[in-house]
Amino acid sequence: MQEIYNALVTTYLTPENEEKLRKALEPAEVVFCKPNETEVIAEAIKKVDVAILNSDVDDLILTGPNLRWIHCCRAGLDKSAKPEIFERGIILTSSSGRSAPALAEHAMMFMLTLTYDIPQLMKAKAERRWAATREYSFKTGMYGKTVGILGLGKTGCEVARLAKMFDMKVLGWRRSTEVPENVDVVYSSDRQDSLQTLLESSDYVILCAELNDDTWHMLDKKEFDWMKPSSFVINMGRGELIDESVMIEALKHGKIAGAGLDTFEVEPLPNESPLWDMENVIITPHITPRLPDREERAMEYVYQNIEAYRKGSGFVNRLSQRNMYTKNKVKG
Repeated sequence: MQEIYNALVTTYLTPENEEKLRKALEPAEVVFCKPNETEVIAEAIKKVDVAILNSDVDDLILTGPNLRWIHCCRAGLDKSAKPEIFERGIILTSSSGRSAPALAEHAMMFMLTLTYDIPQLMKAKAERRWAATREYSFKTGMYGKTVGILGLGKTGCEVARLAKMFDMKVLGWRRSTEVPENVDVVYSSDRQDSLQTLLESSDYVILCAELNDDTWHMLDKKEFDWMKPSSFVINMGRGELIDESVMIEALKHGKIAGAGLDTFEVEPLPNESPLWDMENVIITPHITPRLPDREERAMEYVYQNIEAYRKGSGFVNRLSQRNMYTKNKVKG
């Protein structure tokens, strides 16, 4: 059994949750502080073996000589999965999945908004114009259509569950060949499956994948050429999953029907981006409404991993070198 002796916690917690975490870490000596209290962190990191962080792993955290486990109470650790962590044998885990239901709702909001052309309806409302056009009457709903989900982690599986409530066919792409509940067909990167069939078949392409060296620009020119002209692209992952310039050209030339985008290659999205002026593009500022119990959901992963640390196995959301993203990657 491996015990925790000294721990640093920089995440925001209610007094009740802070006390619960303190007890879970006993008999460790625990330093609680805010993420911006660098002097406190700099002193504490000299001796801690465990760090439970509010944000990504930075250079100050990595100065800790005794670190054995780092947990980030968030998802999307493309900035934290650093080579040094794995070279030093430090365990890295996350709270990925804490907001999966809300992110899935966000994706469904994009799907419904694009399907029912809410921007045009709102424009007609502002103009006091009855928008009962022949073109609108021939639109079709989501029922019976096909959704392709790229990334079947907790958010992707939640999207699949909601899509099944609309009686949709669900195709998924992931590393492994395992077929989760609510997914009809899985295409596996470990099996070296092509995305072509999924993209050619999908009316909605939803990105829920993590960003790493294998998923960078996973939607590029070839992939957009495979898509239906009537399809919609929705990005709930990271902006760099898509070659944005290629997507803009695809939108301009009708290779896809529209996009719902919560993330971008550069954030905030620059004022000069053509995406701002496209009526078939819905933009949200990389923000999703919180779940009412998000803090508790995030901490559940911490408690599970405290037990795993002590047992030496069974970590939830453990990252490896396969999760690394190097920004200087050049796509071949």
